[in-house]
Amino acid sequence: MPQQQKWFKLITTMIVFSLLSGMFLFTGSSEVSAASKGRFSDVPVTHWADKHITKLALQGIIEGGTDGTFKPGDNVSQQEAVVMAIRFMGKKSEVQQDSLFVGNEHFKVGNFFKPYIAYAFQHGLLDEAEEYKIAEADTKIEWGARKASREWITKLMIRAIGQKKMADSLATSPVAFSDAKQVAAAYQGYVNAAVSLQLVKGITADKFDPKGSITRAALATMFSRAEGQFEVDYIGQQSGIASALSGSSLTLYRGNGESTFGITSDTRIYRHDSEKAVSLADLNPHTNVMIIADGAAVLYVEQLDNDVQIEKFAATFDRLLPNEHIMYVWVDNKPVEIVYDNTLVVKDASGTAIAVSALTKDSKIEITRDKYRAKPLAASITVQSAPVNKSGSGKVQSVQASPPALTVVDSVYNKAETLNVSANADIIWQGSILQGGITQVRQGDTIAYEMKDSVVTRIAIQQTTAKSAQGHFYSASSDSKTIQFVKSQGTAQEALEAKFIADSIEVTIAGLTNATIADLVKGDQLELTLNDRDQVSAIKVISRKVEIINGAVVVSYDADLKLLVVTNNLKKPIPVYLSDKTKIEFNGNTMTVDSIGTMLTKNRKLTLGYTDDKAVLLQFVYRYTGTVSTINTTSSQITMAVNGTPVTLGLESFMNVEIAGKTTAALADVKSGDTVTALLNANQDKTSSILVHTYSQYEVTGVDAAAKKVKLKGSDQVTTEVLVTSVDLFNERGEKITINNLSAGQIVNAAYVGKTLSSLKTVAVSIGTLTSLAADKIVVTDYNGSSLTVPLGASYSVIKDGATGGSASVLKIGDRIEVRNDAKDAVVITVISGQAKKFWKYDASSKVLSVRRANVSDNNYQFNVTDNTKVTSGGTASSLSGMKDGDSITVYVYKGTLLEVVK
Repeated sequence: MPQQQKWFKLITTMIVFSLLSGMFLFTGSSEVSAASKGRFSDVPVTHWADKHITKLALQGIIEGGTDGTFKPGDNVSQQEAVVMAIRFMGKKSEVQQDSLFVGNEHFKVGNFFKPYIAYAFQHGLLDEAEEYKIAEADTKIEWGARKASREWITKLMIRAIGQKKMADSLATSPVAFSDAKQVAAAYQGYVNAAVSLQLVKGITADKFDPKGSITRAALATMFSRAEGQFEVDYIGQQSGIASALSGSSLTLYRGNGESTFGITSDTRIYRHDSEKAVSLADLNPHTNVMIIADGAAVLYVEQLDNDVQIEKFAATFDRLLPNEHIMYVWVDNKPVEIVYDNTLVVKDASGTAIAVSALTKDSKIEITRDKYRAKPLAASITVQSAPVNKSGSGKVQSVQASPPALTVVDSVYNKAETLNVSANADIIWQGSILQGGITQVRQGDTIAYEMKDSVVTRIAIQQTTAKSAQGHFYSASSDSKTIQFVKSQGTAQEALEAKFIADSIEVTIAGLTNATIADLVKGDQLELTLNDRDQVSAIKVISRKVEIINGAVVVSYDADLKLLVVTNNLKKPIPVYLSDKTKIEFNGNTMTVDSIGTMLTKNRKLTLGYTDDKAVLLQFVYRYTGTVSTINTTSSQITMAVNGTPVTLGLESFMNVEIAGKTTAALADVKSGDTVTALLNANQDKTSSILVHTYSQYEVTGVDAAAKKVKLKGSDQVTTEVLVTSVDLFNERGEKITINNLSAGQIVNAAYVGKTLSSLKTVAVSIGTLTSLAADKIVVTDYNGSSLTVPLGASYSVIKDGATGGSASVLKIGDRIEVRNDAKDAVVITVISGQAKKFWKYDASSKVLSVRRANVSDNNYQFNVTDNTKVTSGGTASSLSGMKDGDSITVYVYKGTLLEVVK
């Protein structure tokens, strides 16, 4: 370049700099470099317009000064706004620097801006007649240097995005601000269009301030928002779907392939629903994003929406073609090809990562794959259930008797897993197989197990929650204070051992209810549980079962031999010997064998329990408990199933019927399928009273342990106080507890026999998010982050939007739910529906969240925030104090309590 031209260029540049002193629309190389990273020294990341200034700087729409500043609070002149609008439109290259622009004595602009003004007039961005008229109306300030008003900027922006027709159509519509009269008629349609397109807001909720000036930060924000209405391809800018995100890279899918870009410390990261910079972890993969890149490095990235473009569906795995990265599955009985790559994540039912090659045929799986590729790619697979053959060990978290199942915390991975157990599984303790199946396993036991075809077939109890001992019963003291048993000491070695018996002891003999130490027979194989004082607190007979005959009929009795012959329900004669150890009851009173000889008359009805030929239990029948089959009022008979055996009884003409909660009950109130206790008359041939068994659920509102009283509140909100002296108390696992284990706020199931309360059982209540759904179980993660596996059982119900059904098909992953057992111990799942709201404000002192009212009659706009209320944004923990007026939120409220707020 000739020296003269070099000097001319330098002088020209200096003139331009002097003309534009303090402006932000420079073109010199130092300024472009300063803005190329979207960083200005006077725009910190905490600035309210940081996001928009950063984006427009990287797009080349705005530039800073020579000192690296942007001066966001300075006002914008009209000529600066025109340059910015043309750059925003992507038309900077079309501006001819030698364009002829004359102007006149009233319409004056700076020399640098003349080509831009000429372009704006030529292409309808400005109306020449309108602007000359404006200039002539006020000659004190040059047109170009005049501060751009809010209404003038609005017109410029609407024309820049090609929405003049929309503005013309809204020209006669009223402006929705209190200062609407101050908006000039020529701008009215433009203001309405800008507000409708959500490009501008008032300076307050109801004031627009049309004549007010606009700052550089505000103008940058307006044009940034306008990009949603006017698409321009800026250098380095690309839009697509974030198919993968990591701490150091972002992979962008654009329909014709994928490109991976680096994420550095200079990368500015934003979301569409926030004005503040966020971290890469706050972005959701598989959503639409826009990036501005410098080669392979991302300078700016913004998540454009919350539409996660993936699908989840259940399938049955069939086979794998690893060399082709293809697997075949069955979906709705149709074969489906699934394509995957090396990024596929596969997890088993416990959440542990496994290799894709570990998938087994006929496994039930959940597949997550994208919806945007021409050939969708699987992102993750979770095994719901699979034919599993393995061994393991861990601590028992819970025991389910029917169907048999254990929840075990694995000793290696420290994760809970629910295991189905075979009804014929061997339960082994100290080398012996225990009778009674899974009931021999306790919560807290440490076990080793073997699983075949997804079912546990062998459980070895390695350590139990209570001290225990095993042996054969030898004798007990007459006062039942001590027990002696023979304990094995190894091969052919036995030793007699004695233990004190605790004040409260539970004796279990299969088939015999309310068993006591007196029911033990020498030689019984025992499992003894010892308390912390080495006293026997529980005895379980594991080698003997007592056979029970309901309605045994006396054939004969020999008082000398104490030989009783009865017939069972099949009319088969059963001979048994009575002894001093036989438990004999009449109307609840204990009797001796010598006192009942005259009562054992022919055809007398008894309940008889025996082992081999020895009578263990003899009750003179005065009641039957069973399930009603039929009631025949014509023949005055009731037939009921008692322990699986049908028993038909006559009905007294004046019969009493009791049902809890019903003041006066009649026979018509007793239905087939009801469980009842039928009391017999003195002749044992007719029923004198029918006590119907009913079940109710209550909330405990008060406990008086000293007086043995508990206050219960029902669903009708009525509170009653009950005495529990003779009431059996259980926890949710069916273990006996005392009144001291009850507390206010607990949910309990109450069982009544007639109007008499017979038992209370606590109910576990879990509230949280549904994180896994299978045909036979669900997993709910509560608000403390703990996961609970809930077996659904044979009968369960789902309540959603007020409707109750018996299918889990209405549930979906992510639902907020409450899970509890109903009064009859069936699982009930209640879906907690979210309410879509607009955030207004949060008063931290009163802990009250206020939302925008839908209408004047909407009274559901304030919510009390508790210490347990969870607040999230984009799946991560957040706070209400960080939300802004107008933010879209979803609130989850259950029984008057605000559980969660999701932005």
